[in-house]
Amino acid sequence: MRDIGLPRELAPGIFWLSDCLAMEHEGMLVHAYSSAYLVVGSESSLLVDTGHPKDWATICEQLDICHAKGAPPVKYIMPTHSEVPHAANLASLLDRYPEAMVYGDVRDYHLIFPEAVDRLVPMKAGAEIDLGTTTFVFLEAVVKDLVTSLWGYSTAQRCLFPGDGFAYMHHHHQGECGMTAEECPDLPVEEFTALFSEYALYWTRFTDMDGVIARLDAMLDVDYPVDLIAPGHGNPVLQPSVTFPRVKEGLLLGASVTN
Repeated sequence: MRDIGLPRELAPGIFWLSDCLAMEHEGMLVHAYSSAYLVVGSESSLLVDTGHPKDWATICEQLDICHAKGAPPVKYIMPTHSEVPHAANLASLLDRYPEAMVYGDVRDYHLIFPEAVDRLVPMKAGAEIDLGTTTFVFLEAVVKDLVTSLWGYSTAQRCLFPGDGFAYMHHHHQGECGMTAEECPDLPVEEFTALFSEYALYWTRFTDMDGVIARLDAMLDVDYPVDLIAPGHGNPVLQPSVTFPRVKEGLLLGASVTN
């Protein structure tokens, strides 16, 4: 396992798991994440997303490190949506943790993992799982990547897990592995949010994004205030009051792009 500073405990009981994919972008060698997050309670652990299949061996080693630090075995697995970087390691995780079950909007998972049909538990926004010292809440995905997208929230750490909803960038520079958004001083948040919206969230061009952002504000400022944002791609956000306004600006910028 390459040492990129992961797993990293972003807050007590929230571990960031991932590895980097090196690729060339505009003549530069850059890295990208497909992250998973282990939410640790006193009674059980919940894994948000599964990581990319290319990272399976690294994810296993990082999970072992978390367990060696006292994290209970994974009992709950919550893929935010059924795309490869978020759900493709599901069968391997169910083999690794025979007591674990899959929770979320699982309406199509029986088609992908028919051998696990009896381990799929449908959950809707507002449902909760008690992990012991924290509660995991399933939330509406305000910014959806797929119709089945769900977000998550851990109450003790006030941590939001938005899947692709805050995927303001898919790559970072060498030397920035394992860093949060605020630890990367030259992070072009607005530019990358707009770029991601243009290609992956094409629907934002045909939607009143002011209304979407108002719903985000209501969720994060009133209903589920956040101290930490843990996206599926890009760097985690430890200072939402600093970075979230830049993400909103990028969403509006991406929605304004015309052909």
